[in-house]
Amino acid sequence: MKYAIVKPCGIFGDTASESILFNNAAYVLRRTPLFLLPQNGMAGFQPIYVQDMVKLMINVGHLSPTTTGEELDAVGPRPIPALELFRTLRDQTNPYCFVVPSYLPTWMIGNMTKPLDWYTGDVLLDTEDLNLMYDGLTVADDPEDTRIQGRKCVLDWMEEMGSELGKEYVHSVNRYYYPRE
Repeated sequence: MKYAIVKPCGIFGDTASESILFNNAAYVLRRTPLFLLPQNGMAGFQPIYVQDMVKLMINVGHLSPTTTGEELDAVGPRPIPALELFRTLRDQTNPYCFVVPSYLPTWMIGNMTKPLDWYTGDVLLDTEDLNLMYDGLTVADDPEDTRIQGRKCVLDWMEEMGSELGKEYVHSVNRYYYPRE
């Protein structure tokens, strides 16, 4: 059997509501004076733009007769440290919020968001997702892969979408598990 594995670490879309992670982080940034990051804030994240993901999947489909179990990173053009990523998002939404590394473990930051989960009835931040990021699993295996260089960078997208991000909370549990008809 011919197959390929496509490995996305995160996807951002054409609208704020299609980009739940960044939209809801912006929602918090717009409403708080402090945004703490786990550890030193240097974990890398390399999300892919939804249109780049579509192109990648089409290419994989066209190549399927010749694939031999290839694993493809579905990532943006470069890894971005969490501190840079969330400071850029902050600059677009609330320049008065301090985004700082806390030097606290991921589980503690995850637990600190529980009151927001209770408030929203959603899961704002999953400790397991933070662990993936801080274990280095949200970046390309091969950062020199030329196939990822022409893709849209999430930082450019944030500059384009910043005024729309975080105005409304996007309830991920309702969206994915209880969709409206």
